[in-house]
Amino acid sequence: MSQATTLILLPQTAYQNPGNGAPYTVTGEAQPAAAYYLGNRDLQTLNFNITNVTGNIVIEATLAANSSSAEWFRVYEFEATASNNSAYTNINGNFVYLRAKLEDFSQGTVNFIKISY
Repeated sequence: MSQATTLILLPQTAYQNPGNGAPYTVTGEAQPAAAYYLGNRDLQTLNFNITNVTGNIVIEATLAANSSSAEWFRVYEFEATASNNSAYTNINGNFVYLRAKLEDFSQGTVNFIKISY
């Protein structure tokens, strides 16, 4: 089956020095995962592109029907150390919502983090 849906978990995001140079966390909006629309579908493909990023890319999921009150858990992590990278990986799980977080963000630009199913 070909993938028909692509959603942006984190749009282009550049590091902005908060004045003290401290790392910070950016959290993307919750997006419906494959199981939200397609019932028991469990395969999602994560695609990300980063330029000179230092930080941790974290993909979180929830099984809750309401993303605002959901309990989130980690399903994927990537540690970037001044990395230029374009990569993809499959994430298996019958999730209702997914979101991206960039933790300890201290330099660079996230060009995008997308999910497809």
